[in-house]
Amino acid sequence: MGEEERIIGVFEGRDVGVPFNIRHEYWYHVNRAAGTLPLEYVGLGLADICRVWGASWRCYSGYYVESCVRVVYEGVEFEFERVGNRALVVTKTPCGELRRVVAFDQWDLSSQTLEYPVKGVGDFRALECLLESVKVGFDHAAYEKLRCAVGSNGIVSYFFPRTPLQSLLLDWVGIPNTFRLLRLERERVESLMGAIHEHNRKFYETLARSPIRVLNLGENIDVRITSPKLFERYCLPVYQEVADYLHEFGKFVHAHVDGYARQLLPLLRLSGLDGVEALTPKPAGDFTLEEMKAALGDDLVVLDGIPYLLFLPHASLEALEKFIVKIVELFDGRLILGISDELPPPADVRRVKRVSQMLEMLEGRR
Repeated sequence: MGEEERIIGVFEGRDVGVPFNIRHEYWYHVNRAAGTLPLEYVGLGLADICRVWGASWRCYSGYYVESCVRVVYEGVEFEFERVGNRALVVTKTPCGELRRVVAFDQWDLSSQTLEYPVKGVGDFRALECLLESVKVGFDHAAYEKLRCAVGSNGIVSYFFPRTPLQSLLLDWVGIPNTFRLLRLERERVESLMGAIHEHNRKFYETLARSPIRVLNLGENIDVRITSPKLFERYCLPVYQEVADYLHEFGKFVHAHVDGYARQLLPLLRLSGLDGVEALTPKPAGDFTLEEMKAALGDDLVVLDGIPYLLFLPHASLEALEKFIVKIVELFDGRLILGISDELPPPADVRRVKRVSQMLEMLEGRR
């Protein structure tokens, strides 16, 4: 049985054991750029490295690889100006301009927004115009290339643009300004959320008819930003609607919740989703595995689960081993084991191999 079939099998509730499915792209690219990639991995593809580790690759289209989703902005122009590690991006729409300033890391592999495009209500129409201009298509040839790169050792997936509230917080407006505008201009902000949802619907409709079976709503939820009240009002209804729609096409849908989340765990059971990716227990998050199990029960597939901190060289190897035993005991049958949420660049990769070895040992007891 191939790894993709095993992963689908978990979502379908079949007895397929515990797949070990990871995201390690950032680890690879940072170490390659820094000259610290171990020699035994030079020249190997990402799927091959996973195979050496006894893991499989969760390959997200467009994440350090080619995207099989083609996006075109009709009637919109983009200007890009870079000085040092900072760049100014000006988006010119028929309804006005949007200005974004970003800073890149020393390897140009990640960026941080320093100035968000939407400063106030006066920028809403320009953003709406940008969103309305988007045309989305699926590139089957690019998808087949990704499938060939992954081979039999993983799965090709896709993460959608963030749902409206998370999109405002993390993509367009920023955290403080979103809350200020929600307080002062709630109706106008909620109208803008509707425009974001209509934009996202183009992606849902395109991917619903694609060969990709497992889809991710993106998000990056953290309860310290998205409170239970906000989550219940703005996130749950969207999840329920999108999950219902995609289920009609035989898709499995999960969301990425990689921050503190203890107060959100009971609400996730109401989401209509098939699973949750990157829930991060202690010592990195704010909840225990037992709390996570009590809240989620057997309703949702858990993707990942191992706190990234346990892969760092200074962390206790014994703590990692005990964690593996416990999470498999609690979630076996509804678990796609991985790293919450990615393998960090300074990781001791021998620990990745150790997880695989322990899974083989635990599977042997079945």
